[in-house]
Amino acid sequence: MAEAAIAASPRSERHTPSFAVVHDIDGPRVRWGIVWFVVTVVSAAVSRPLLAGVMALAAGLATDQVLRLRDADEVARSGGRVGGLLSDPRRLPAMIAAGALPLAAAAGGDTLAATLPTVVVVVLVQRLCTSASQPPQANAVADASMAVAVAAGVGLAAAGPVLAHRFGAQAAVVVLVMICAYDAGDYLVGSGSSTLWEGPAAGVVAVAVVGFAMSVVPLEPVDASATFALAVLTGLLAPLGPPAASLLVGSGRRPARHLRRLDSLLLLGPLLPYALAAIL
Repeated sequence: MAEAAIAASPRSERHTPSFAVVHDIDGPRVRWGIVWFVVTVVSAAVSRPLLAGVMALAAGLATDQVLRLRDADEVARSGGRVGGLLSDPRRLPAMIAAGALPLAAAAGGDTLAATLPTVVVVVLVQRLCTSASQPPQANAVADASMAVAVAAGVGLAAAGPVLAHRFGAQAAVVVLVMICAYDAGDYLVGSGSSTLWEGPAAGVVAVAVVGFAMSVVPLEPVDASATFALAVLTGLLAPLGPPAASLLVGSGRRPARHLRRLDSLLLLGPLLPYALAAIL
């Protein structure tokens, strides 16, 4: 979602908390954000399996990126170098596990509920079974726990819009438009702000504006009251996602463009189906 990295912003040259997102203003960030918006909204409008495929790809890439950045920290301390995708016993299984959750969500909540413990067990067993071939200093239990936590967290975040689609394509479209509105406001204002709160505040304002517009011309079955409720939920939970993502990768200054595509959904995504069930 919102891009974060070490960048030339008013906040980047002074100390900020590790969870604070420092936006990267180099490169075509806005254009990639527009591409992400178009791809997700169009896929939601076309079909649930297509949306599930898009979110599965995003979840897999984000999970791999988190584990790769975590590996980089460990390698920096030991003086080695980060291995490839196939040489790391965690990355590929965790990547597949994270992608499996949105795909399972396309079949329904029951399928997702059955898939979640399955992928957890598979990732744990696979890592523990390969512990003998890893360096002596490697902690198989800690590695497996990290892989499971990242894959489950990112996978469930990506599964949220897919589960929302089961209430109708319109519900998924409304959710995705609000999320992208938050990200746009947060990035456009936050990338030039000197405080931590201006970007998230602008994102919340953007959600309020979009929510009002969509309540005037509602997309049934998401009527005006449901649109308002979703806007409130998004405004409350979306700002908490980027700091959580920063903690996952160790710092909000680190480049993590794949994770930032989903960060606003980290807390909101798993709650979406429950919220929609209550308001629709």
